Amino acid sequence: MRWDPYSLTLDSDFTMFWRRRLSAKKRKVLLVIGRGFDVRTLETARRLHALDADISVWQLVFDNGLGDSPKRSELTATNHEGLLKLVPAEKIVAVPIEIGGPVGAAVTPRNTKASLDRAGDCRDFDDVIVDISAMPRMVALTAVSVLLFKLDKLAEANGPSVNLHVTTSESVSADLGAAKGSLRDSVTFVLGFSGHLEEQTTQNWPRVWFPVLGEGQRDRLHLIQDHVNPDEICPVIPFPTRKPRRGDEVVGEHRDTLFDDFKVEPANILLASEYNPFEAYRQIFTAMERYKKALKPMGGCKLFVSPLSSKLLSIGVLLACYDHKFGKGSSDRFDVGIPYVETAVYGDPEQNAETADFELHSLWIRGEWEEPIPATASAAVTAAT
Repeated sequence: MRWDPYSLTLDSDFTMFWRRRLSAKKRKVLLVIGRGFDVRTLETARRLHALDADISVWQLVFDNGLGDSPKRSELTATNHEGLLKLVPAEKIVAVPIEIGGPVGAAVTPRNTKASLDRAGDCRDFDDVIVDISAMPRMVALTAVSVLLFKLDKLAEANGPSVNLHVTTSESVSADLGAAKGSLRDSVTFVLGFSGHLEEQTTQNWPRVWFPVLGEGQRDRLHLIQDHVNPDEICPVIPFPTRKPRRGDEVVGEHRDTLFDDFKVEPANILLASEYNPFEAYRQIFTAMERYKKALKPMGGCKLFVSPLSSKLLSIGVLLACYDHKFGKGSSDRFDVGIPYVETAVYGDPEQNAETADFELHSLWIRGEWEEPIPATASAAVTAAT
């Protein structure tokens, strides 16, 4: 498996990790962030600025064709002004992305890829950091997968090996406070991860769906279940968690949907670590591998994973699907589908910047860490325990 072992740096070690990297040699750093209202928008930028890092920024500017409320506009403007205090205006590239679009159209993932392709050349940098804290889920997952694929292909073609990192400021309460709004009425797939849902030659293959659950996902669950029409459902519950009973509460909230509507077998429930996306990656990757092998005598199967929990767990989902499609650890290359329902209109967030309690996570997902390193350098990799 590609990310076993892995490199994960937690909040208290973030400064030490980046100070070590920046002092080892002069590095040009590209920070990809969202222009948003979330109180966590600038946390990664602030930490890097405090280390005098040479930062350039691609700021993803989202447009869903609707106006923002006065409160969201004010919060977004405040975050942008804060960014200008950290990074000179001439080093910030605005990257407009149209999100939403007509019913049934995969506008957001296609536009995200096209905008990133136009933004500039990643080979000009030593490290690319994608901070997904203030990005809509579909933009965040598409951005990470597009850049990971692009940098992998660049290195395979004997180009420079650019490091790719993903950061997110994790807080369940902040996520819930930012999630107010209404959903679109159609399902969108992360670009390149359709799972061959509509392929006619494999219509009779069994479909297995892994919804990775968080709070308040009843409507998304029904929309995706209707669209995918799975033969088997394996809910993934966050556990262990920082809040001891969170997993039980998530199951309790969705009990009617899971057991009455979807007829889920309790034995099908899987557990995934809330605060370690690489553990979640391993658990989800392994579960999908088991289904692939078990259903191979029937010709094959179609697998789908929906990231309906935290953004940290969502990255674990993406890595598991990416490794099945492009990695060497899978028994065969396999297109896993990643269906999701986007938010159509955001409500005003209920977040308090002064009392916000969040923890910054940094995932190093490609580059130098994958090369063999001497035992004396192993301390450079901070793995969660």
